[in-house]
Amino acid sequence: MEPITIFVMAAGVLSTLMVYVAMKVSHFGENKVLSDELLKVKTDAENSKKKLAGYTQYAEHLDAARQTAADRLKASPVRVLREYSHVAALSKSKHNLKSEATVIVKYAVEFSVGLDTGPNGLVVAPASNGVTVTLKPPSPVGDPKITTMSHQVISANELPDRQMALADIQSQFLLLAYGHGKSVCNEEAVRALCSLKAEAALRDALGQQPGVRHLPAIFCSYK
Repeated sequence: MEPITIFVMAAGVLSTLMVYVAMKVSHFGENKVLSDELLKVKTDAENSKKKLAGYTQYAEHLDAARQTAADRLKASPVRVLREYSHVAALSKSKHNLKSEATVIVKYAVEFSVGLDTGPNGLVVAPASNGVTVTLKPPSPVGDPKITTMSHQVISANELPDRQMALADIQSQFLLLAYGHGKSVCNEEAVRALCSLKAEAALRDALGQQPGVRHLPAIFCSYK
């Protein structure tokens, strides 16, 4: 066989091998790109799944959040300050009076108003559009704090013992304040304030739960 013929044949075989190798390299590169794209899609899908799960994750933590909110509400009742006037006619015999005497006392009362934070008093439940919180009406917590602001004596004569007379009147304020406290708890403004406080406590408690990325709408109402 002529050398030129052998050379031509060898060149043809070499050319074929180069094309084959080039095709293999090309396919490998395409496969690598496809593999990278597939991995990216899977990663994005997993991240999206985790992110979306975070928007509904709060539903799994309602019980824990309810207890946390209950503890906060119990430790921090709503403070309500009211001012009252009390008119008292003094007993002539008791206070050794020469004439009739009336005392007008202005006093302030600070009430502590709280919610029932037990399982039946603070009910948290999932809803289609968020979370519902059902509350029992608020009630006074502990003894009210009473401060005498001023007093005025209406009498033709000076009182023999003004301090004793004033102390006698002030001793009635605590019982009066208990009665006022029940009325205060029925005020719409006070009920609304307690409702807002419960809503805020639950929202904060849910926000601290693991995996929660979205806080739902919270709807409070009284039984």
